[in-house]
Amino acid sequence: MKIRENITERLALCLFIVIAALSLLGSELSLKAASIFTESESLKVSGRVIEVALPASGSDGYRRIKLRMNRHTVISMGLNLNRLPAGCSAEDIKRGAIMTVSGIYSRGKAAQNPGAFSEKNWFRSEGISAKLTSTKLLALEPAARYYRPLHKLDGFRLRSLELLEKSFAPKSTETGPSAISDFQISQAGIMQALLMGHTGGMTAYTSKALSEAGAYHLVCVSGMHLMFFLLPFRKLSAWASLNFRLKRRLLSAVALIPALLSGFGHGINRATLLFLLASLDSRLQRRTDKINSLALAASFLLLLQPFAVRQNGFWMSFIAAGSLKYLSPQGESRLVNKLISSLGVFLILLPLTARQQQGANLLAPFVNIILIPMATYLTLAGFLILFLSFVFPFFSTQINVLASLLTDTVLRLWLKLIQMVANCRSTFLCYSQLVMAALLILIAIAIYLLYRSAYYKLALSAMLIFLALALFPLPSYQNDDHLDIIFLDVGQGDATLILFPQGQTILIDGGDAGMGYQRILPALRSQGRDHVDLALITHGHSDHAVGVIELMSLGRVKSLLLPQLPEKEEAESGQVPALEDNPFDQNEFDWMSYILEFAAKEKIAVRHSLAGEQLSLDTALISFIAPNTEDLRRTDDANNSSLVFYLDYHRHSILFTADMTKETEERLVRSEELRPVDYLHVAHHGSRMTSQTKFLEQIKARWAIISAGENNLHNHPHPDTLDRLREQDISIVRLDQSAAFFLRLSKADSRIVLWQ
Repeated sequence: MKIRENITERLALCLFIVIAALSLLGSELSLKAASIFTESESLKVSGRVIEVALPASGSDGYRRIKLRMNRHTVISMGLNLNRLPAGCSAEDIKRGAIMTVSGIYSRGKAAQNPGAFSEKNWFRSEGISAKLTSTKLLALEPAARYYRPLHKLDGFRLRSLELLEKSFAPKSTETGPSAISDFQISQAGIMQALLMGHTGGMTAYTSKALSEAGAYHLVCVSGMHLMFFLLPFRKLSAWASLNFRLKRRLLSAVALIPALLSGFGHGINRATLLFLLASLDSRLQRRTDKINSLALAASFLLLLQPFAVRQNGFWMSFIAAGSLKYLSPQGESRLVNKLISSLGVFLILLPLTARQQQGANLLAPFVNIILIPMATYLTLAGFLILFLSFVFPFFSTQINVLASLLTDTVLRLWLKLIQMVANCRSTFLCYSQLVMAALLILIAIAIYLLYRSAYYKLALSAMLIFLALALFPLPSYQNDDHLDIIFLDVGQGDATLILFPQGQTILIDGGDAGMGYQRILPALRSQGRDHVDLALITHGHSDHAVGVIELMSLGRVKSLLLPQLPEKEEAESGQVPALEDNPFDQNEFDWMSYILEFAAKEKIAVRHSLAGEQLSLDTALISFIAPNTEDLRRTDDANNSSLVFYLDYHRHSILFTADMTKETEERLVRSEELRPVDYLHVAHHGSRMTSQTKFLEQIKARWAIISAGENNLHNHPHPDTLDRLREQDISIVRLDQSAAFFLRLSKADSRIVLWQ
């Protein structure tokens, strides 16, 4: 009878459990039934467009598209709408259109580095079977007429994006080379993110800073945004003395607008459904149980999108909503109540967010108390400006001035506060440190209950300790005798972490754009570290340097070691090249001048090294053999200044060669400075021009490590280089085949441990 009563009272909750189980089972069966092709195979496929994502900006022609091939098979791809074949119009690439495309098939990569993002798991959570790269449109059939309502919605969102870009365009002081702005806090794309949940227009640094400060939830349109949006309408209806029924109808209608703007994301969908259910309850003159309301809304969303059951955002949204219902204090101030309950929700969700980000900033919950009201104001002002832009398009100049007056100061202060928290290293705890803190808290609770001495409390104490050990396993610490070197997979680039048992951390190069934020920092935190004591940048090319600049922008680099600059560059080291001479989109641009300027701005210590110098680090020794003055005289290529050095630890030796040129290699062979080593980090990603036979004969390496991107355009490593390595009986480890791996050195031995 008790069970029957609980089921009767929680009928919607029981329904949700059934639907969630069916969604999980059905989505798994659907993924298994999807059409599978050979990896890296060139395909020609046809299907119906089910989603066309918003571009990064209104003028950007690149679009992310989902194509449904059959009932179970959905493929994701990117397409440049500015480069379509004759006879195909960008206007026709909408939901419902039938497309025939060709491209290279990929099922998505698993996490390639410790703590990294898994594209493969993300595909599964979105119901995507695979992706196509190097996509080309072959044929296009326009969508049927009954898709027009969806086209109207997509057009409304695109028009809103364009109006927000125009109204909240960054000031001229923020303009400049796009690559430089990626490492700076910027207003670009912020209002689009706050109002529409569209984060594609933000700079890479701004996006990462929001995440580091625990404020990314403010740009993921959710129930908080609906509350902000409805606030002035509630005040307006109260001022106009509208009757209850008319007030409810007005609020129910306008509650749909944020959902329309955001493209019906899960957070805002949940909030909108709950609001409409509450409105329906009032009309029926009854009150639905809070848990039942949440469960009913979740069930409805799962019926529309079964794959949502696999998404963290879906569960976090409903956990947050349920927590808000029960944590809201009973007080007179509605705003204060919301702030207090929001702080509680943040703490409840902290374990989930910390697991995703490999840690959490302890300042974040308290800073959010300030950030949330500021975000409220910016959101309300943004909705007002967007409304005026739609209604009075001919007053665009005046609206721009009004937008600047209303938001500029608050937005700058909001971003400055986010930047301060994001760059505060001392308050950030890595996941392993948070686990230890949680374990200590649970043990303290258990000891307190034991002190109270009651049998059931004794049992509860034992259970708490057991759960603490089961759910939060103790992190493993590095052996005092071992030096761990992690060769990270950063695509077509180099990045190597050296983790000393005493706690020091050295980074050798950082890969290209995005690698510092997305791969190196998570890898650091997975090992219980959150900064780099010394970043050694071998030379200024983007595939070695830009990832380090990203870490510098977050205050995660204490000092730099760079090659000695040629005399010409030393004279100009304080000046960044002019924009017209600054080809940031080319891999051959030398970033060294910008690195020096950025280091001076952030007060990061810089040291330059030449051949013949040494650097002692605990029980390890770094000995530089290039560049020398002869190498630096060849200024036609930044690779000539590449740092080449030995790393010696006990009886083990590794030779790092960066992008050493053929001329430098030949000089080293003639100079007889080369000596036998255990491991060789192969030069220039396995280029054909280096690692010649005479060089390999002198170093007598047992293992060769090649950092190269999978299916890279340069055909690295070159077959000739691989043949020369095999001729010398050198075992080869390739990052494009194995992903990240550990090289573990001790006094007694050394071994390669594949991370995956």
